[in-house]
Amino acid sequence: MLRRPVRNRRFLAIGFRQFLLRGLDKLEGWDEMTMMRPIRGLALGTLLVAAGCGGGGGGGGGPVPQSEGGVPSPQLPGGGGGSSIPPNPGCVSTVSGCLAPAEYNTRVEALEDEYDGEVDIGNQPALGTVRAERAWAQLELKHGTGTQPGSGITVGLIDSGIDTGHPVFAGKTVTEEFLDGATDETGAATSHGTAVASVIASSTSDPSFKEIAGRGIAWGADLAMFAVPTGSGSPARYVRTPPAQLGDGTWSSRFRHVSGWSVGRPLDFVNVSLGYRGIIEQYSEQELRTHFGTAIAALAQSGATEKTVFVWGAGNDHGDPCLAVDFTANPDLCAGNQVVAKSPTVLAGLPVRIAELRGISIAVVALDDSKRTNGQSVIASFSNRCGVAAEWCLAAPGVEITVAYFGPDPDTNAPGTRGTYPASGTSLSAPLVTGGLAVMDHFFRGQVPSTDLVRRLLTTADKGGIYSDRATYGQGLMDLAAATSPVGSTTLSLGATVGSGGSDPAATGIRLGRAFGDGLQRALAGQEIAAFDSLGAPFWYELDSFVSVDDGPSPAARLHDLMAVPPSLWHTPAGPVTFVPDGAGGTDAPDLGDARLALSFLNIPAGIESGHLSLARDAISLSFDGHHGITGTTFTTAGFAGRAPVTGFSFSHRSPLPAPGGSVGLRAGWIGESETLLGTAPSGAFGTLSANAVFGGIETELEAGSWHLAARAEIGTTLPLPDGGIFTDMSPIATTAFKLAGTRQLASGDSMTIALSQPLRVEGGRASLSVPVGRTLDGTILHSVLSADLTPSGREIDLSAEWRRPLAAGGEVLAGVGVTRHPGHVAHAEPSAHLLAGLRMPLSL
Repeated sequence: MLRRPVRNRRFLAIGFRQFLLRGLDKLEGWDEMTMMRPIRGLALGTLLVAAGCGGGGGGGGGPVPQSEGGVPSPQLPGGGGGSSIPPNPGCVSTVSGCLAPAEYNTRVEALEDEYDGEVDIGNQPALGTVRAERAWAQLELKHGTGTQPGSGITVGLIDSGIDTGHPVFAGKTVTEEFLDGATDETGAATSHGTAVASVIASSTSDPSFKEIAGRGIAWGADLAMFAVPTGSGSPARYVRTPPAQLGDGTWSSRFRHVSGWSVGRPLDFVNVSLGYRGIIEQYSEQELRTHFGTAIAALAQSGATEKTVFVWGAGNDHGDPCLAVDFTANPDLCAGNQVVAKSPTVLAGLPVRIAELRGISIAVVALDDSKRTNGQSVIASFSNRCGVAAEWCLAAPGVEITVAYFGPDPDTNAPGTRGTYPASGTSLSAPLVTGGLAVMDHFFRGQVPSTDLVRRLLTTADKGGIYSDRATYGQGLMDLAAATSPVGSTTLSLGATVGSGGSDPAATGIRLGRAFGDGLQRALAGQEIAAFDSLGAPFWYELDSFVSVDDGPSPAARLHDLMAVPPSLWHTPAGPVTFVPDGAGGTDAPDLGDARLALSFLNIPAGIESGHLSLARDAISLSFDGHHGITGTTFTTAGFAGRAPVTGFSFSHRSPLPAPGGSVGLRAGWIGESETLLGTAPSGAFGTLSANAVFGGIETELEAGSWHLAARAEIGTTLPLPDGGIFTDMSPIATTAFKLAGTRQLASGDSMTIALSQPLRVEGGRASLSVPVGRTLDGTILHSVLSADLTPSGREIDLSAEWRRPLAAGGEVLAGVGVTRHPGHVAHAEPSAHLLAGLRMPLSL
């Protein structure tokens, strides 16, 4: 987005300018290493005032400058003006515009604090443990105020049922199906399913419950409850369920029904807080495949392009009573007549034995936030551990979780009571993970497969401190903030699929040459570009934030031009340092008559005199001044450190006019840029740009009373050559530049020059871009094809006046004043003004 120019900037600058005495007939003192001209004089200049937005960056070539984010900004040929809108690669696309990383973090933290201040969020401390508030803040910054995490996503549950009329579910879609003979809950018994569902999606939109309820981790999600019959509770002692009684047919039908369910959108995540007695170590693969094979096949969803993920409570068996006689095959699981639940229960631990379930089934162990080691919540006393299932196991709080209550009143025993209460169990840690996956799915716009989200959640979990104990905590504590942040490096991919390589956003940018103004930036405003992290998840940035606009010559460049010694009213290509070749062996040079060969630098100012040759400012040149007003110049910047290579030639013909002091001339030329386009320098995902330009113009001079008047106009056509980036095609680009000027010699010997000019400007041209904007579930990168008008919004017009007074001792005093309309060809840019003064004195060598 465009930033408003800074008002009333004031600069005080003192500069020393190399001063070349005219009339030299040989090139002297050449420094081949630095390619610098010899100092022949001393000039002292002061920029008194520069107001509005009249200056940006620096003058000549040199080290590549740095943007605000420390990212190299490509150097403009000739070291033209600076950037009023420095590129900020890596700034994050948000509803508030493109935010730099520091500002983004500040906004996220502010939103986190707002969430922390909400009563119902405070009622659920587990949300802070898994850093849900930060993930919500990142989601809100992207989608705007009022964003409800999980919105548009339906989360499935296989449980006892749900009280669809509970106030914590008001305003959301809650569907319920009854499987295997289950019936609707009446409130005669406490609803396990209602409690679990509230951890996922309690919205507390009913104000009467906000003070006592806890916010769901994905409170914007809808719910699909699949009610199944439940058992009567724990037996007197722990005995594993025999394989033959695992209910193969029942579970297979449930899995097929749930994974195939679709009301608007299939279920990506299903929470299962039910299961059987038995720790996974107690079952072999062969037993499970023999007695639970059809259920395994249904759970594996073979052939499905997008699979449903099942999240299981790991079990609450640790410390339950047991007898050693029941554990003869696994004596380490029963010690002191108490279960040592080293691993999840049989269904939650299936991926340990069944390879095809890895990545689509997660077990969740419970943490106790009231008990900490070095500030970290420890495993709950009752919770099974991750053990042999560590690779597919995660930890989340599961003690004193605030849940919705539907059942008999604790005091009166009246059925159907609705309220909230604290509960514990891995049945309540699992829905935190299930809801967390829904938040991630929302954040990534449904573009990341559910199985990839699982891998991401496990990878980004907190593995520090006690959570490095894989046997207990598996992959560690769920960290939802980390799961919704880039993992590793991000890449602006130019290939067809995720992971096919690309460019680092921090090394991507395009610095527009002055002629383009804000054309490309306006065309790209509001467009996004997606970068993919090391796990293939998309993150979005504002495309126009990678574009910087050159707002014209800097204060230093304007001072440079004032202090220059003009060889005439026009700054002609041939500079004053000349080389006339001598003949070999001391003989005279060939007789060239009035012709003259000159080796010099192109003396083209960065300021008001900015025609097509400004692209090769200070290039080394070889000029030929011939007979009959014909001149020719070849030039190049190749080999200059920090300068983009520009090569070309121009020729002109000048004829006298009948008017006093009158002449008219025609000029034409060609300019080749091998790394830029009209001074535009791309990097990273913008690929490379090169160009060939031809231009022509007319210029005239005449005497009108005491005034010497001159006019010049140029038009040009540039053929762009984009390669290797998001630019796929560019049309020929039309350009113009003009200047009107008058100089008057005053009686005192002073001189005054008034000029009106338009620097080089793009008059027409278009660019086609193919921009990565996201991905499909199979990893194919989605591209948006854009057509960008390159014409700037404004037309810069410079009005300037210069005054010069020669000094008796040599040298001169100089002053200049100017105003600029539409600086940098940007229509909304505020007018700028500058006031300059200088003193130039010769040096005796």
